[in-house]
Amino acid sequence: MKYLISLGLICAFSWVHSQNHQLLDTTDYEQHKHLISNFKVKNETFNAHIKKDYKGKLRKEILKIYTAYQRQLEEILENKKLLFDSRFETYTDSLFNILAVNNIALKDKNIEVFLSKKPSPNAFSIGNGTVIINIGLFSFLENEYQVLSVMAHEMAHELLKHSHKSIVNKATLNVSELGNNSDFTRSLKLNKYNKGALSFEKLKDLLYEEGETKRKNEIEADSLGYLLYKNSKSPKREYLNALIALKKYDSVPSIPLDSTIYKKVFDLPEQPFSQQWMENEDFEAYNYGFYKDKIDADSIKNHPEIENRIAILKKSFEELQVETPVTNTTNVDSIFITLQHLANEAYVENLFYNNEYGLSIYLILKRLENNFDDDYLKKWLGINFNAMYDAKKKYQLNRYVARVVPKEQSKSYQQFLNFIWNLNLSEIKTIADHYSNP
Repeated sequence: MKYLISLGLICAFSWVHSQNHQLLDTTDYEQHKHLISNFKVKNETFNAHIKKDYKGKLRKEILKIYTAYQRQLEEILENKKLLFDSRFETYTDSLFNILAVNNIALKDKNIEVFLSKKPSPNAFSIGNGTVIINIGLFSFLENEYQVLSVMAHEMAHELLKHSHKSIVNKATLNVSELGNNSDFTRSLKLNKYNKGALSFEKLKDLLYEEGETKRKNEIEADSLGYLLYKNSKSPKREYLNALIALKKYDSVPSIPLDSTIYKKVFDLPEQPFSQQWMENEDFEAYNYGFYKDKIDADSIKNHPEIENRIAILKKSFEELQVETPVTNTTNVDSIFITLQHLANEAYVENLFYNNEYGLSIYLILKRLENNFDDDYLKKWLGINFNAMYDAKKKYQLNRYVARVVPKEQSKSYQQFLNFIWNLNLSEIKTIADHYSNP
């Protein structure tokens, strides 16, 4: 769980929050249904080309992998993991049009750009003319040019057909080493995500290479992406500044909670605050590696080291060999600022929608320190605790709330996690009911 180290930036924007805030996603069921239908038609056309271009066992294996990824994407759509808000849609469409108008390679491509609710600052190409960018980019990047640079990078992945090549490579490996018993599809069956825990990480696992090939693909996309971006006549330096901003995402220290907020929020008429909830586990003989998180699929560490990517870009493009000013003086579009504020307002919700109940609650508590009477925050506190109650009942709470990892987490976050894990099922239910029925 890497979001924690970035919440300080989000809290800096908490003053823009409104108690009348509406959920950003205004898409109704029929619109989702229409989108899923369009994807199915698009996939059928694409699969027909696969049948024409490949033969025998390899064709069968490629189709098997593509079918698995297409189903995964459909489930993501059915679970409303994408965000449809006209303000963001209009803006991202306009950015793509800037790239398309200035790059002949993109003009005839039927590329669609969608926005996901994921709070992490990333984007990815899933092939077949589809690029997904996370709303987290609006929280962590500094201006529209940096968003444009990330889009250019993903368009480069699309033009270079990295996703397709990855699938063909996996299919070839499966056929040559595993015969018809596909390791890829078998592992997918063995590790099904339940619908409540669907994530884009799974989809990315289906599509992306690992190790040296992945690093090579990223560097190729950096270079071609820069050329696409450069043709748009945008400030060249912002292409590097986007990488620098993303690097900060991985190194910003976590924000502390004032310990008094626990009693203030959880001392309820129907359930007095218990000091036992604040007891910390003794980690003197703790096996630090036992609960070590797997690498977050959205973490910048999944890309080549940022410094290395920047160095390669500077070596390849002489005009980028300029010192970075301490303060970014690039003018920021007022629409971008508005969307950035909206993204930060919705951060609590988007953490919840991405099954990060613990981090959503942590951010709520931080915001309640400065705005304790905020009904919106208290409503989402109730929603999160209700979801935690259901998860704990099924012995699945560790899917949504991290375990304590002393060497990787701040003292404040460890205290928070101990608090959550010290609550029993009945106590969680009481808190959920209290804040669900103010």
